[in-house]
Amino acid sequence: MLGRAALVLVTALLMFPQIAETIYSPALTDISARFSVSAPQAAQTLSVYFIGFAVGVLLWGGFSDRYGRRPALLAGLGVYALGCLMALWATDFSLLLAARIVTAAGAATGSVVTQTVLRDCYR
Repeated sequence: MLGRAALVLVTALLMFPQIAETIYSPALTDISARFSVSAPQAAQTLSVYFIGFAVGVLLWGGFSDRYGRRPALLAGLGVYALGCLMALWATDFSLLLAARIVTAAGAATGSVVTQTVLRDCYR
């Protein structure tokens, strides 16, 4: 059974990938202007996010089964941070797309591993 603080943390981690994507969407206009791309091209950053997220779900599930829940969460959040730094320092649009894939793959740990933790605790 999880304590109250742990349950709040797990819930926050479970919501993390969706919140990270939702707060990103209003920046699409600025991204379009900054990288001199069209609005549909800027929207591609959303598409590649979901592709990266799908790949991350597959990777983090097996990783957490093999190495443990905590290492998977920490590694995933580290990958997310790396993707954020890549996006921050992106000098061209292609690098931003790659950064979005890395960011999403890392964020996927919040969805996959926390569901597994909840299943482990309430089984």
